[in-house]
Amino acid sequence: MSLGTTARLQPRFTSSPLLVKLVQALNPLAGSPSGHCMITGAAFWPIMTAISSQVATRAHSRWVRVMPSLAYCTFLLAVGLSRVFLLAHFPHQVLAGLITGAVLGWLMTPRVPMERELSFYGLTSLALLLGASLIYWTLFTLGLDLSWSINLASKWCERPEWVHLDSRPFASLSRDSGAALGLGIALHSPCYAQVRRAHLGHGQKLACLVLAMGLLGPLDWLGYPPQISLFYIFNFLKYTLWPCLVLALVPWLVHTFSSQEAPPIRSS
Repeated sequence: MSLGTTARLQPRFTSSPLLVKLVQALNPLAGSPSGHCMITGAAFWPIMTAISSQVATRAHSRWVRVMPSLAYCTFLLAVGLSRVFLLAHFPHQVLAGLITGAVLGWLMTPRVPMERELSFYGLTSLALLLGASLIYWTLFTLGLDLSWSINLASKWCERPEWVHLDSRPFASLSRDSGAALGLGIALHSPCYAQVRRAHLGHGQKLACLVLAMGLLGPLDWLGYPPQISLFYIFNFLKYTLWPCLVLALVPWLVHTFSSQEAPPIRSS
């Protein structure tokens, strides 16, 4: 989660588009580093390394081997430029997010906790919640309110409803802690255990992608309750459900309905 928080306004281009920039300029820590750039850099690093290893074993051309790395850098550059163009971050915040994300991806890729117990994921989710809450209330006691930019934006924006609830400090925390718990539940579910022993073909993987997008889309369009406490609870539960759907339930459904059992061989 970035230090501080910057109120997210929509649409970006209001009658006073410099409002977001002014709110950020009041505190150089707001939105630093860029969360979009950091998460993108960390999430796509293992994908890039996996594709690079596959390409290296099959391609002999040096230019072909570096294509995954070039695609990774180009995509990160596009994300960073878009954050600056939308007046969401300063260039140094984008650069800090890109570097931090790439370093986190490089450090964490060899340490993917696939074989951890379910308690590990539960304790990780709880540690995120308690740790961030402790930091937040400690800073609040010392007189530093991490929601200061939201209060300013709500006060001075001509349309206060444009200030989204997911701009608040604990929005990303509830999302990340819920995703950590959901990942543990998915990896220890009977559905994932059955799918892990099977080999899904390309058609089945494509069906998983289509079905997952079809389920996650309407779930994302449900919106959020207006109350802050209910919003945090709903956000936590939603992102707990997402890994369970993508990793366990959807592949299990596709595998169950697409696989055909071989007829038993009758003995003469």
